[in-house]
Amino acid sequence: MSRIEDLEAAKQLIEMQLKDIDSILTKVPYGLEYTFWEDFTARIIDRIYGNESSQRHGFEQAGREGCFSVFESYSEHQRREDFIEIVNCKKEYLENLIKDLENRLRGSGTELTAEEHREVFADLSNNLEDILKSEEVSPLDRTIAQILSKIEDPSRFTEARSNLLELRDELLKPAPSWAVLREHMVWLILFGKKEFFSILPFIVLYVRKIAD
Repeated sequence: MSRIEDLEAAKQLIEMQLKDIDSILTKVPYGLEYTFWEDFTARIIDRIYGNESSQRHGFEQAGREGCFSVFESYSEHQRREDFIEIVNCKKEYLENLIKDLENRLRGSGTELTAEEHREVFADLSNNLEDILKSEEVSPLDRTIAQILSKIEDPSRFTEARSNLLELRDELLKPAPSWAVLREHMVWLILFGKKEFFSILPFIVLYVRKIAD
């Protein structure tokens, strides 16, 4: 897929997707209209920032923390409420991408590459507070930082950091291994119920690309 080099054109494409949001919010939660809009928006982001970029993952994750209405057991009201929250978070994320493109047009872009996102987590014991405050990190990264920030025992912190970052890196691969994810999910279940359910939405989000 060829990259869009014209930043003004890229900005206009994202603005076009933003204009569709009011209509999307009136449709069936997670229905065909929404799925088409989300997939097409993700492809636009790929053409601007490159395949599997941190911006693409950030868009996919936006609004997913704490929203479990993808499960059939949830009431129609809860599904609608979660759907509205997710779409509005994606709207905010796209608005931030437009600001980023405007900064780049002025020559002061600050977007993070996938490698730079990994570097942000190079020394979590020292910069957790910065990660929690940053608007640049993805929802998944922020959730991991929130879990780790509440761990006081050093050995437990080291164990959690290793497992969570390995799970994160596997999820962000083009075809995550179910065997690898399962190992870390079992650890996460044993580690804590609250922690498991805070990470689960991101696993559900990427389930379509997980390899057997």
